[in-house]
Amino acid sequence: MQSFFDGITIWAYNVLPAIFPFTVITTVTLKLQSENRYSFTKCLFNIDCDKILLSSIICGYPIGAKCIADSNADTNTSTKMCAFCSTAGPIFMIATVGAKLLQSTTATVIIIIVHICSAIINGLIFKTKKTSQISNVSLSDRKENLGDIVTNSALSIISVGGLIALFYMFTDMIKCLLPEYITDNLVFGFAIGLFEMTNGLFAICKLADITTATVLCSALLSFGGLCVFLQCFAFLSNKNVKPLDIIKMKLIQSSIATILSFILVKIFM
Repeated sequence: MQSFFDGITIWAYNVLPAIFPFTVITTVTLKLQSENRYSFTKCLFNIDCDKILLSSIICGYPIGAKCIADSNADTNTSTKMCAFCSTAGPIFMIATVGAKLLQSTTATVIIIIVHICSAIINGLIFKTKKTSQISNVSLSDRKENLGDIVTNSALSIISVGGLIALFYMFTDMIKCLLPEYITDNLVFGFAIGLFEMTNGLFAICKLADITTATVLCSALLSFGGLCVFLQCFAFLSNKNVKPLDIIKMKLIQSSIATILSFILVKIFM
């Protein structure tokens, strides 16, 4: 019970303030925004989904997946969009990872740049090659008032909190079963992050030096972990997106982020 409560506390202090306000504000703004003639995503990835990419970048996991599920994209297009419309939010990376954990402006800037660049490169790797596969995707055409937007946003964030608390509880149970020399190891901390990202980020920043922590945090933020995967797949399941396709894309994105962050750390830190 205490471990579950600790997971709720981590969600309430580190995730909720970094996601919920921006989810509501972004949703309202995008609903009011008119369609643009020029599409950044269509130019790069052959898919017209600027609004969904912007929502994912601003709000973070799993809002990108939710926007994909709410769009009129088919299964193939939805799968391709998962390569670049699945990102952590900048407020979470700045306020939680940067300010609280790394406590380094340079490391925070590197993490944000690497995270966005790895998503774009990943999208280019999995872009559709045939113009016939281009799909004009957009946010849901459902008529929603402000109350509906706030309610839907709150339900999405609560589901995130529930999964984070459950996974935090499970990782605490695993720690209790293992000796301290294993649980206080950096490799174990990273492994925990593959299971639940936020818990892993805390462990890495506690055990590693600033340069190592920056590289490993970039890798975890891009991969997301099993908890984030389940959050995203809860929305994407209605699009018949295959779980293995999402995992493959996130592994490649994480690999790209690791390489980029390692290079930037060597140059600037």
